[in-house]
Amino acid sequence: MTRSRRRLWWLLPIFLLIAAGSLVASRRIGTTRPFTHASGVAVRGSVAEFRPVILGGARQWLVIRGRSARDPILIWLHGGPGTEELGMLRHHNAVLEDHYLVVYWTQRGTGRSFDAAIPAASMTPERFVADLDELVGMLQRRFGQRKVVLVGHSWGSALGVLYAQAHPGKVAVYVGIGQVTNEAANETRSYAYTLAAARRAGDATAIGELTAIGPPPYSVAATGIERKWLDRFGGAFHRPVPFRELVWASVQASEAGWLDLVNYGPGSDFSMRTLWPQIVKLDLSTTARHFAMPVFIIAGRFDRNSDAGLAHDYFATLTAPQKAFVWFEGSAHSPPFEQPAAFNDYLIRTVLPVAKQQLDTEM
Repeated sequence: MTRSRRRLWWLLPIFLLIAAGSLVASRRIGTTRPFTHASGVAVRGSVAEFRPVILGGARQWLVIRGRSARDPILIWLHGGPGTEELGMLRHHNAVLEDHYLVVYWTQRGTGRSFDAAIPAASMTPERFVADLDELVGMLQRRFGQRKVVLVGHSWGSALGVLYAQAHPGKVAVYVGIGQVTNEAANETRSYAYTLAAARRAGDATAIGELTAIGPPPYSVAATGIERKWLDRFGGAFHRPVPFRELVWASVQASEAGWLDLVNYGPGSDFSMRTLWPQIVKLDLSTTARHFAMPVFIIAGRFDRNSDAGLAHDYFATLTAPQKAFVWFEGSAHSPPFEQPAAFNDYLIRTVLPVAKQQLDTEM
């Protein structure tokens, strides 16, 4: 899952002191820019919105962007749980907005959508599926499309599969990135990889911390320790990226504001504490093998966060009207951010024609 950076949330004020100061000074709480022609005139029929909606009784934030409201609806399901990816997606993958109507959904308990009043009991996979179904219904009614494209990253890939199983008639195409499969098996593989990497590197500190927590199952805190070292040894990002660089890329998005900074840490902790113990019990490899829509699985060759080998094994067992598995040879857990040009090209050249065909069939 995308928890490799979670341990560093409390360092965020240090890394972002200057950026945060400028945000506060300018009173910037986030906005999304309109689509315009070179002349500055707004593109007719485009959508550029940044607003909250109520899903399942909780206020949750959306950014909806597309050069044409008639393009296929693509809903990004971010990872974590509790890891807001809006800034990174807008930084690396905004070109998709020229081909899809992209909906960036900040899930309950995450970042800007965090609220201390959210009941811990509502943080269940079933509630997230229900939230997503409310969102899909809103989009269907507004834009007149019967189906959506779901793109899930890490934890979002589990949510995407669960939704596709529960509401197959509402999904045109499913795309999984860093696909969650059997989480118990994944954690065992992830730990074994990380400990072996630490031993190869002769890193006494890593070896000491990893042997101290022992193999899974382990606590949320121990998961953070394992992910810290997994990140260090290239299992999360193939070429490890300094946390400050990821954060800086995120806050460059015009949608980033002070509320995101304030809520990042509490939302991440709340989501992890309440949802992670349920996620580690998921075994989609036995409960979700039959799909009513085309399925695309994207895996980074070096992904040990959501083990790429497990994802490939899972894919082999799937039945779907059409399915494809693609390796991203220069990535680990995050192909959209590690190889953005190749990722964007795949979603435009390969996935989009299939999505349009599915939508045309429904006409």
